[in-house]
Amino acid sequence: MIELSNLGRSFGPYTVVVTREHVRDLATVLGERDPRYHELEAARAAGLPDLPAPPTLATRYGLWANQALLAELEAIGAPLPRLLHGEQHYSYLAPLFAGDTLTASPAIVGLERKHGQSGPFELLTLETRWHNQRGDVTIVDRLVVVVRGDDAAA
Repeated sequence: MIELSNLGRSFGPYTVVVTREHVRDLATVLGERDPRYHELEAARAAGLPDLPAPPTLATRYGLWANQALLAELEAIGAPLPRLLHGEQHYSYLAPLFAGDTLTASPAIVGLERKHGQSGPFELLTLETRWHNQRGDVTIVDRLVVVVRGDDAAA
């Protein structure tokens, strides 16, 4: 079980750079053929500073791809093998472009203990505010993770 004293705890900060490769790869996977997502010249001709990031790019940098955050969660009692994705919501406040540097400090903003048919579990809510290199909040990511009960405790 996660100690209730962890409510309000922050992790990180974590910094990532949005690369053109990340933008192009995601655009390709999504079937996005607009050249602004693939060619710098097309993006600049459209008045953009660089390739624009598709909205779902934030998932690439979140919990599931962040080994340091996963290690910190394991240390408080939420190891990856017991985590299930519950729900996720993104609020986009400013556009992202290749070349942007994003910094985030996820925080535990909710922790509920429940009991289901298979035993106890917790709902862990993390909120991450992603800031760009200018200090602007670009994305607010709210993630609810189900932390399944420890087999030894069940």
